[in-house]
Amino acid sequence: GVPVAVVSFTSIGVAVVSFSDGSVIVVSFSGVPVAVVSFTSISVAVVSLSDGSVIVVSF
Repeated sequence: GVPVAVVSFTSIGVAVVSFSDGSVIVVSFSGVPVAVVSFTSISVAVVSLSDGSVIVVSF
C-alpha cells in the first residue's frame, strides 16, 4: 500500500521502483523490452511487455 514514487528503467530489461519510504525494488525482465508501465491503484503496477505478455506487480 505504499505509494510508488519513481519508476526508472536503468536498461532495457531492468526497472527500478523507488517508494516514498525509501525502499527500492529492482525488477528484471530477462532482457525483454518493457513497453508500458501503468499503475491501476496505489499498490498495483501493470507492466506490459513488447511480446504481449503482462506482469502484474503488487506492493
